[in-house]
Amino acid sequence: MDSVTTPIHSVSVDLSHSSEAKELLMIVKGRLSWLSPSSPEFEFLSPIYKQLVEAATLLESLEE
Repeated sequence: MDSVTTPIHSVSVDLSHSSEAKELLMIVKGRLSWLSPSSPEFEFLSPIYKQLVEAATLLESLEE
């Protein structure tokens, strides 16, 4: 997959509610579960997953 080897400088996603972050988190988590940890796609998506976890946590804390 050529897009995996292309460096991304930034991706901006505007999430207005924790439910949006959680939904995207579940999609990425589902994809990661099908991948080998040594695959380029896993290496690409893993940091994104971690950032989504942090975003969901932050949005939840702001909604309380």
